Amino acid sequence: MTDDQTPSETEQLSDVTSTVTETVKSAASTIKGVIEEGRKPGNSLDTLSKVVRQAPLAALVVAFLVGRASKRRW
Repeated sequence: MTDDQTPSETEQLSDVTSTVTETVKSAASTIKGVIEEGRKPGNSLDTLSKVVRQAPLAALVVAFLVGRASKRRW
C-alpha cells in the first residue's frame, strides 16, 4: 500500500478482506463437515477407503480406466 491512499480506501480494503476471510472459513468448515459425514461407517467415503485399502492396485486401475473413458467422451 502507498501513503497516498485515503483512510476510506484502506477501510474498504479491510472490509473486503474480512468478508473474504469469513467466506473462506465458512466454506472450509462446510467442506470439512461434509467429509466427516461421508467418513462415518457405512457412508460412501468409508466404503471407498475400505475398498482402496483392500485392493489399492485394482482401485488405481479402475480410476485410470474411468479417467480414460471420460476423456474419450470429451
